[in-house]
Amino acid sequence: LSMSLMISAAKGSNVVSIPSLCSNNYKGERMCPVSCRCEGKIVYCESGAFQDVPENISLGCQGLSLRYNSLLLLLPYQFAHLNQLVWLYLDHNSISVVDRLTFQGLRRLKELILSSNKIVQLQNGTFETVPNLRNLDLSYNQLQDLMPGHFHGLRKLQNLHLRSNNIKTIPVRTFMECRSLEFLDLGYNRLRTITRTTFLGLLRLTELHLEHNQFSRINFFLFPRLLNLQALYLQWNRIRMVVQGLPWTWHTLQKLDLSGNEIQVLDPAIFRCLPNLHMLNLESNKISNVSQEVVSSWISISTINLAGNIWDCSSSICPLVSWLRNFRGTRDASIICSTPKSLQGERVMDAVRNNSLSQVTHVQRLTPKVLFPVQSNNEFQPPLTVTPSSLPFSPEPEFEHMTFHKIIAGSVALFLSVSLILLVIYVSWRRYPNSMRQLQQHSIRRKRRKKTPEPEHNINSQLQEYYLSYNHANAETMDSLVNGACTCTISGSRECEMLEINVHIHVFHHLQLLPSLLTPAWGCYIVRFDHIFVVTGHHIFSFDI
Repeated sequence: LSMSLMISAAKGSNVVSIPSLCSNNYKGERMCPVSCRCEGKIVYCESGAFQDVPENISLGCQGLSLRYNSLLLLLPYQFAHLNQLVWLYLDHNSISVVDRLTFQGLRRLKELILSSNKIVQLQNGTFETVPNLRNLDLSYNQLQDLMPGHFHGLRKLQNLHLRSNNIKTIPVRTFMECRSLEFLDLGYNRLRTITRTTFLGLLRLTELHLEHNQFSRINFFLFPRLLNLQALYLQWNRIRMVVQGLPWTWHTLQKLDLSGNEIQVLDPAIFRCLPNLHMLNLESNKISNVSQEVVSSWISISTINLAGNIWDCSSSICPLVSWLRNFRGTRDASIICSTPKSLQGERVMDAVRNNSLSQVTHVQRLTPKVLFPVQSNNEFQPPLTVTPSSLPFSPEPEFEHMTFHKIIAGSVALFLSVSLILLVIYVSWRRYPNSMRQLQQHSIRRKRRKKTPEPEHNINSQLQEYYLSYNHANAETMDSLVNGACTCTISGSRECEMLEINVHIHVFHHLQLLPSLLTPAWGCYIVRFDHIFVVTGHHIFSFDI
């Protein structure tokens, strides 16, 4: 009996123990929902096409990721049973509506990611139930308006992302409750204006992003309450002017990005109020020159970007070049001239040096400290008494390096050109020797022709071809010849054919022989000053008149 009781007891104990073990295993299986991945107290239900929050999530879950699903709505108390959550990722869904009580009970939540959804509007007090929130990401949604109550109660919030929405205005005291906010991203929205009360209460803010909005004018007087701001991003807006309303000193700002705007003129007052500015980005604006007052206010800059502007490489660029020569920080080397056309595309530093503007720049570089007291008295006079001889200019190493390379490149190009010409001549001579010989002979003939026609041409030009139609039967003609007076009739030129060989020149000093010689058989006779030249056959007769 005792044995049977023991067996029955053992059987009974076995009957009791087996369901309890099964129960524990069953509960263990329910801790991680289907299609999810669990790592301790972290549950990953990503890319599973979930349209609702999965069931059977462990109540002790501290991290839940529902990224890349198909969630459409966030209902009231939807996460109330998960009161141990520390972070919740709901990004990359299709959420368009967030109920005011959705996050009720999540008092331990510190990070909430709602980016890349379709949220158009939020209700006031939506985040009041998560007072310990540190990081809130609402970027890449469709928010159009911000209300003062949207962020009410978030006194411990440190990072707020509102990037890439359709926000047009920011009401007064919107961020008043966010006293611990250090990072605020409002980039890629449609903001046009901001006021002095826009960032009221953000005493701990260190980084502010306002890039890719629609600002046309920025007044630094609007930021005096941001006493701890270190980085301000205003790139790629439509800013044409940056002004300083009232004089005040912004000691904390270290980084200012104004690239991609339409700024033409820099106001020295802006940089005077930024004594600790380390990084300045002015790339891709419409700046043509920088005044001496502006560069004198860049006293602590260690990184500067000036490329992509319309630099005028005239004497007005000298203050900037002088400052860059003394600058020992990081800068963009591709600062290109836009005007004048003769220097277009050339580097500013090279253009100033190659066009004799370096002397002016050198004078300004040697006297930057003298200019300050003179300007304060409004009696600024440039140091015209300084001459280039008294200021020996030492070229920059980069200029010498560039000049040496240009000389080498030019020499190589000249050598290659001459070699190519000689090669063409040699190939032509080897391939077509007869042609080269003909060219040489033709060249020799041309030289001979140039030499021989010159005296003939001179003789023809000097000899006006006057000729007489002599008639020996005319007594008047004979008398005129004997008396030394001769009448010439000017008419068209008449050629006298002469043979090149066996030509004899007979000179007669007595005119008595002339009538007997002048017969119709003679070809022609020419009267020239005090001589008569008679041409016939192979003889030329000359008679003194």
